[in-house]
Amino acid sequence: MVQIFFRFWKHLGLLALVTFFIALPLLSLKHRYTVYDRLWHKEKSHTQELMRNVNNQRISEAKNFITQYEISRGELSIQKPVDVGITVITVSRNRHKLDQYEPKYLTQVVSKSLQLIQAAEHSKLSYRLFICNVDDEPFSYFELEPLTKLVTTFSRFPNSSSRPLFERSVDQTLEKEKQDYVYCGEETLKRNVSNVLLMEDDALPNDDMVSVVDHHLYSLGLGERKPHQSNITFIKLYHPDRLLGFISLEKERLPELFCLGLILTTFFVKAYLTIRPIDAKHRKIIWLGFFVYSCLFVLAVGRQNFSAIRRISKYLYQVTPAPSCCTPAIVYTRSGFNTVSSYLKSVTCKSGFGKDTAIDKLRKQSPSLRALLIQPNLFTHIGMYSSLRDQVLDPFIV
Repeated sequence: MVQIFFRFWKHLGLLALVTFFIALPLLSLKHRYTVYDRLWHKEKSHTQELMRNVNNQRISEAKNFITQYEISRGELSIQKPVDVGITVITVSRNRHKLDQYEPKYLTQVVSKSLQLIQAAEHSKLSYRLFICNVDDEPFSYFELEPLTKLVTTFSRFPNSSSRPLFERSVDQTLEKEKQDYVYCGEETLKRNVSNVLLMEDDALPNDDMVSVVDHHLYSLGLGERKPHQSNITFIKLYHPDRLLGFISLEKERLPELFCLGLILTTFFVKAYLTIRPIDAKHRKIIWLGFFVYSCLFVLAVGRQNFSAIRRISKYLYQVTPAPSCCTPAIVYTRSGFNTVSSYLKSVTCKSGFGKDTAIDKLRKQSPSLRALLIQPNLFTHIGMYSSLRDQVLDPFIV
C-alpha cells in the first residue's frame, strides 16, 4: 500500500511540475487572466501601436459594410412597436488631440450593430438601432454626420455648443455623464420600445450578442409580445473581465471552482485507474490528490478562460445576479429604466460617486429590484481614449 501511494504522489508531482511550471506559463502568453499574467506583463501588454493596428482593421471592415449598407438600405423605418431599442451613447473621442489618431469607435459600433440586427431578421424579438449624441460641440463631431443618414439619431445639444470656457471638473463631468445617460434612455423609450439597451460608443458587440440577448430576454418574458413575468430591472451584458475571476464576493464563483475541480478530478482518476488499476478501498487518496490538483489547475487557468467555453452555444450562457460597477452595456425594462432614471435625477454625481455607483446604491435601498448579468461578456471594451479623463487608457481595465 505504501508503495502504491508513493508511486501515485511521484506521478502527481511530476504532472503538477509540467502543468504549473511549463504548460500553463506558455499558455498564458496567448491568453489573459491566468495567474501568470504578471509574469509575462511586459511581453503581453498591448502597446498602443498593436491596439491601433487592430483598431484600424476594424475601421476598414466597418467602412466597407457601411458603404454596402448605404447602397442596399431603404428609408428609415416608420415607428412601430419594438421589443428592444438599442441606443449607442456617443461623444467625440480624442477631441483635445492627445495625439493625431482618430479611433472612430462609433463607426465600428454602429456598423457591427447594424450587421447583427440585419442578421437577426428571424429572431423572436424585434430590434432597432438608435444613436444618442451627447457631445456638447455637435457641429464639430464629424464622424457622426454620415451615420445619421443610416440610423435614427437624437441629440442632447442640437443647436449650439454648451462647453464652458474653462474645462469641466471631474464632478461636473460625472454629473453630465449621468444626465446624458438619463436623456438617452428616456428618448429611446419615446420611440415605442419595450426595453432599452444602452451601450457606450466604445463597447463593441460580439458576433453572438443579439442572438444571446434574444434567447434570454424572450425566456425571461421581456418581449413586447410576451407579458413580463418577473421584477427584473436590468440585465448587464458586460462586466470588466478582470473582475470575473473565481476570487470574488459573488456567491456563484467558488461553487463553480469546486464543480469544475470535481469534473476534472473524475476525468483524471478514471484515466489514472485505467493505466494503473488500484483496489477500491485505496482510491480515496487518489481522489483527494487529483481534486487538489484540479482545483489549483482551474484557479491557475482562470474563470474567464473557462467561461469562454460557453460561447459554443447561446444556451450555455450563464445568468447570475449582477455585481456592482460599470455600465458599458445594459438592457433595461421600461419600468426598470423609469425607476433608475427617477433615482438618478434625485442625486448629484461627483468624484467617487458616478452613475454606476448611484445605481448600485439604489439597488441596496430597494432589494426588490432585480438585476442580472449574462456571462461571458457579450461586448468587448475597445476604448483607449477616455471621454471622461481626456487620456489614453488600457481598455482592459474598464
